[in-house]
Amino acid sequence: RASSRNRAMAVALLMCVRLSMVGAGARLPRGTMSGVRAASRMLYSGPSYDIRSVMEEIKEGSAQLVDCREKWEWDAGHLHHASFCPLSELVMGSLPADVQPDQKIYVHCKAGVRVHKAAPLMRQLGCESVIPIQEGFVDLVNLGMPLAGYDD
Repeated sequence: RASSRNRAMAVALLMCVRLSMVGAGARLPRGTMSGVRAASRMLYSGPSYDIRSVMEEIKEGSAQLVDCREKWEWDAGHLHHASFCPLSELVMGSLPADVQPDQKIYVHCKAGVRVHKAAPLMRQLGCESVIPIQEGFVDLVNLGMPLAGYDD
């Protein structure tokens, strides 16, 4: 469990990154996103998971995988079995028809940060069990999650 000081530092880091991204085309210093992911993990206190078990649950159909990245990110490549549910639509109160609210849902994004905004929004929209995946898109591919089109 993170100390109060570490939590405060994590919140400050996330706020700084968010502020730096306000400008169009803002570039972050090298290594910033790994710090953001670490800060994000430090602040998250939800259920833990084993990525291999997650992949098995999704493959068996006992859980869903939801991608909360935006359309241009989805179009550039997405994970096999993932449902498209961009954060921008969740903010507007829209849940895609293919998302089953009564099923366990694992939600992922590019860097493991947006999931912490998407998960509570999904819960507000009636999803019973939403688990944010801390790993980003590239990390998930590197861990063995198949890309759509390669394992169809």
